[in-house]
Amino acid sequence: MDKEQQVLAEYRRLVENLTALNSKVSALAGTPASDLLDDLRAVERKTGLVFTLFKSSVWAILADLPGENEE
Repeated sequence: MDKEQQVLAEYRRLVENLTALNSKVSALAGTPASDLLDDLRAVERKTGLVFTLFKSSVWAILADLPGENEE
């Protein structure tokens, strides 16, 4: 019976997640395309900033590593 309850609980969680996903997709479908594109542009800018900061951090770490030619 314990396994049966676990399976039922997982199905219940799946139904809740699918219901939440359905409501979000419905909300997106009702949003005008221009608003959605504006939001995506903002996300793109933030992602670009994070990527640039990540690259500079990696570059700083690599620059601090001792080189093979340095003695």
